[in-house]
Amino acid sequence: MKSNLIPATFVALLIIGTAAFAADPKPAKVTFANADADHDGKVSLREYTAAHKAAMDSVAAKAKFAELDKNKDGSLTSDEFSPKRKPRAKKETAAR
Repeated sequence: MKSNLIPATFVALLIIGTAAFAADPKPAKVTFANADADHDGKVSLREYTAAHKAAMDSVAAKAKFAELDKNKDGSLTSDEFSPKRKPRAKKETAAR
């Protein structure tokens, strides 16, 4: 009985470890440098779609690319790729 317990435990730990590794709930954040696969200083639609394939399908990637491409030149600069977000206004609390 003891000889069957060790292999069974090993298999169970292997399955649990593999399942935990495969369950990545949030894809890694894509940076401009990672997306610019050909290192030409801009990100094409093809590069953008490839870089974001883990986070969104190609239709969503094309729509987001079109939204980010402010000058509509078919590529994203680093500023277009990572637009600066406006800071949130702090909520004012009434004095009590």
